[in-house]
Amino acid sequence: MNHYEDEKKNIGLIVEDVYADFNKEIVHSVAHAVIGRKDINLILLAGRQDESEDPEDRQHQYKQVYNTVFELESACRFDGLIFTLPNPTKCGSLLESGIPRVFIATDAPGEICVNYDDEIGIRETVAYLVNIKNVTRLCMLGGRDDNADAVKRKKIFARCLSEYGLEFTPEQYEKTDMSVHTEAAAARLLKRNPKVQAIFCVNDQSACGLYNVLNEKGLVPGRDVMVFGFDNTRMAGDMMPPLASIGTDTDTLGKKALELLLQQMSGGEAVSSNIPTRLFGRESLDYIMYEYTKGLLQKGDSNFIYQMFDDCFYRYRNEIIDPGEIDLKRLFFEIISRMVRCIQNRYMSDEEAWEIGRLGDLFFDNRAMAYTDANRFVYCIERMQAAMNENKGSVYVNIRNNRLLSMMRNKAIISQFKERNLERRRYEGGRDGIFQFMIESAGFECGNKDDVEWVVERLHYYKVRNAALYLFDEPPEYREGEKLQFPETIRLRCVVRSGELYVIPKERQECPMSVMFTRQELFHEGKGLTAYPLFFGRKIYGYYVCNMNRQLLDTGEYMAMQLSRAIFMNHKF
Repeated sequence: MNHYEDEKKNIGLIVEDVYADFNKEIVHSVAHAVIGRKDINLILLAGRQDESEDPEDRQHQYKQVYNTVFELESACRFDGLIFTLPNPTKCGSLLESGIPRVFIATDAPGEICVNYDDEIGIRETVAYLVNIKNVTRLCMLGGRDDNADAVKRKKIFARCLSEYGLEFTPEQYEKTDMSVHTEAAAARLLKRNPKVQAIFCVNDQSACGLYNVLNEKGLVPGRDVMVFGFDNTRMAGDMMPPLASIGTDTDTLGKKALELLLQQMSGGEAVSSNIPTRLFGRESLDYIMYEYTKGLLQKGDSNFIYQMFDDCFYRYRNEIIDPGEIDLKRLFFEIISRMVRCIQNRYMSDEEAWEIGRLGDLFFDNRAMAYTDANRFVYCIERMQAAMNENKGSVYVNIRNNRLLSMMRNKAIISQFKERNLERRRYEGGRDGIFQFMIESAGFECGNKDDVEWVVERLHYYKVRNAALYLFDEPPEYREGEKLQFPETIRLRCVVRSGELYVIPKERQECPMSVMFTRQELFHEGKGLTAYPLFFGRKIYGYYVCNMNRQLLDTGEYMAMQLSRAIFMNHKF
């Protein structure tokens, strides 16, 4: 009997170190772009960044086995691949397949690539710092030598400074590993450059360590030293103070990569693409793209109102709107245009004020704050209020508009708090489920081959809404330097769908490895699937497969690790 769907196309998203905020943004943008596509299965294969080559290094040993998840590409059926590995030479056997593929944020000769046009954003920022802020002493926290983006951004930054007659000496540059742990590098850079006025961080993550060092010295980013990063990730808006960052001005990298891949898969030709960038100003480097002037507000031009929305809710521009969803951009236009009409008419009725308030509630109840950061929204509200208050036509209308905008600001803060509280409850629920699972699994005696059934029957303890457990009859063993030899078949032991556990009957468990991501029992709604390897030592027991979401990108590997230990303790192969 056929237990799998053969008409769908499998697209693999190959990522190194999904913990990096930049990679999370890539995953989110690709996953969101496939929502509603009934003909596509998106499968995330996320490995670990491994810089060590020491065979005695335990971290290196673990990552070597973990990274065998990439080899699922050869064992399973994939119709297209998107790579986010910074160094294509590490792709190994993945490059040997002749299937369509696209590379993100790297230079791969002869391949279709999607990259930032880094120069536009860097040049815009340097010009602003030199011409408007009168900055002459700039430094850079750079990245790894094997990262094409890091190398390119350093060259562009040096060239831009040179064009303004400014030096960029080795003392003004410090290399980092591009992670959040850059304190040591930042301290060295500041020690050599005590009078630095602005620092360019090669990515948003590297700014975290710099922030910590500045804080220890009693310095405030934006006040004492201007700081800007690159990638414009969610992390930038969450930092205190929020980090100015260079990011995409049009399509996201992930959305464009998927577009080019689908062109290839349909038999068309695709060419590499560079996406324009711009500076998104925040408190660490205040930068305004345009003013909210009285004249523009009085005119109420639709393009201007939409521009206001794009400036504030900058993450929304690349969202895919389902037919049943509320278009937040159109709703924002309705709210502001009603306020503008009242200014023009010098009158606002009680009914109109109530309706604008209702639309504001609807706007925030539909998670508008997920597409901006709180500081940026409050700043935009204050600018709107200031521009509206310049109008002398009707004090009464101004008072009502001010009240409505203040209510929107308060609603935004409350909705942000609710969202954070919901995330915390989800985290605590998942943590408690894993804790319960670990306690019960640790109390079993080893040696009974049926004991693995206990693990199968408790997979729902993890509190993951949709998940599946695949296990091999005989676990393959990883040998360093050799390609992993997968068995021809694997068993789907159980699935969790919408929180309910379903144990698969033995006669329906076995299937070829090539169709493990297209079993009909799986959960193909949502944004795609993620596969986590289950292993202990060098033996690979199988795979924990779950729906793709931001929370699981942070916790999925830990959950798979605990599940692997439980299988090791309770199953003798």
